[in-house]
Amino acid sequence: MTRDQIIAAGAERLIQAHRQGRPTPVPSDIPLAEEADAYAIQERVSATLGTPAGWKLGGIVRGETPRYSRLFREFNQASPGVCHRRDHQVVFLEPELAVVLGEAIPARATPYTLAEIAPRVSGLHAAIEVVDSRFDSWPEVPALWQLADGLSHGGFVLGSGVAPGALDRLVDAEYRLTLDGQVALAGRGGHPGGDPAALLVEMINARLVRDGEGFAAGEVITTGTFDGVVEMLAGQQARLVFAGIGEASLRLEP
Repeated sequence: MTRDQIIAAGAERLIQAHRQGRPTPVPSDIPLAEEADAYAIQERVSATLGTPAGWKLGGIVRGETPRYSRLFREFNQASPGVCHRRDHQVVFLEPELAVVLGEAIPARATPYTLAEIAPRVSGLHAAIEVVDSRFDSWPEVPALWQLADGLSHGGFVLGSGVAPGALDRLVDAEYRLTLDGQVALAGRGGHPGGDPAALLVEMINARLVRDGEGFAAGEVITTGTFDGVVEMLAGQQARLVFAGIGEASLRLEP
């Protein structure tokens, strides 16, 4: 297959999975082997899903440039959020910190520094990401197909927050995620990618190089899970608290 055929076929497979609400096998007939092609598939699928509202980081490996995908206004909620189990193949939660941009970050050739980005951030927030997948074998999905599938994005809840200051509080933030009052994930710092503020800068600069487009005021950028994922069952109530920063909650209806 040519590159154009790979991108077209991969995007169509994922678009149909979204529209039909049924998971699909990882395509064995589409030889996806390049990160650029995975991003191109993701962009085509994203154009059919909703209104762009920001970005998520995912597939983060310490020492590597974080990968990213779109957030959509139609899938975003302010806390307290409500999701429905019937709308998802799987429902797993990630405890995250997110920033809201108070000013645009224009495209430019020179990389931005943290000192330049921090004043453009209007708020640092607790956030819950809902992980879902269009593939029936999740989580056993090749990294490039996960990237094509929006990094397994299924929804997002933006919680309360604070003025971010220098963003130095991200690296050792203390968090606790409970399900029906029972602690499911908890810790202090230890983000698998290192310092979330540094990941934010890397992602912004990587996208500027790749796409040649800046970031708009009001966009949300979430910095990846602090401690993996935890499954949520229908009827459960989740509450995430980042000490001194904010909290978010989500209920999963049938």
